[in-house]
Amino acid sequence: MQRKLAVPERTLREKTALTCRILFEHGHDSGLAGQITARGEAPGTYYTQQLGLGLDEIETENLLLVDEDLRVIEGVGMPSPANRFHTWIYGARPDVNCIVHTHPFHAATLAMLEVPLIISHMDTCVLYDDCAFLPKWPGVPVGNEEGEIISAALGDKRAILLAHHG
Repeated sequence: MQRKLAVPERTLREKTALTCRILFEHGHDSGLAGQITARGEAPGTYYTQQLGLGLDEIETENLLLVDEDLRVIEGVGMPSPANRFHTWIYGARPDVNCIVHTHPFHAATLAMLEVPLIISHMDTCVLYDDCAFLPKWPGVPVGNEEGEIISAALGDKRAILLAHHG
């Protein structure tokens, strides 16, 4: 498979921008209620999109490189303050290199019903026993409290569903 299905080499900026565009093509269309971050090359740095741009508008040229306090190192614009909880996850999980936070319709529906994701179909088996659930959501994720709560609830899982959030 490695010979027949070669993956083209891409920069981290290209991969991050492509992730945004692919998500948009699959119905994730918000840059406000959903963010993408990827660890930068230097420790404590992250690539993310500018606040106010939709996922379909993200290009390598308009990505921001920010530090752990969301100060812009490279690029023009402001990152979403909701990215603050991403820094907590990166701090707690050195194995995590990218965070995708979106509000897909079906996951948001489960969240409103306070129902954890239970793997019961082969299309979701990739997350079998790997999706945490946070039953109490404190609100808009722009402060450190949310980062502490989410990173603790995530634990060693790859995904998390937040009640009343998505």
